[in-house]
Amino acid sequence: MSDARWFEIDRAIAATVKHFAGAVVIYGKDPSALADEDRYLVDMAFMHAMQAGHTSLENALLRILDLCGEEPPTGASWHADLIRRIANRVGDRPAVLIGEAARAADATRRFRSIATHAYDTFDYAQAAAAVASAQRLSEILPTEIARFREAYDP
Repeated sequence: MSDARWFEIDRAIAATVKHFAGAVVIYGKDPSALADEDRYLVDMAFMHAMQAGHTSLENALLRILDLCGEEPPTGASWHADLIRRIANRVGDRPAVLIGEAARAADATRRFRSIATHAYDTFDYAQAAAAVASAQRLSEILPTEIARFREAYDP
């Protein structure tokens, strides 16, 4: 169904794809070839793009839960709980993200936590798995959301 209820969800998914795809491009820059001030800019841009990508994804998922009349998770682990919940059927609501997409979303969530708390000790090597997940999400997320939308709200 194409209506205004999906407008913000669609925008948040588009932002997720844009930020994750941008993070992948930034990650591809060779930081060892950069001057210190340029490396700082690249490091910060990369971490922010990853954070913005995952935050946009969470925004879309929270809006989907709201659309379904489902309360969002609460408490200290709500970020992880959100990914766990949307990867499963709850009542009449089918899983929003399944398999690879859910695992990739969890990987970008874990990386966002690292990037948020480890600015001064950031290590590019530790980011490789999260970048692969961000790239995969940028490729498959629109299809995953379309699959869910068709199943839930044809």
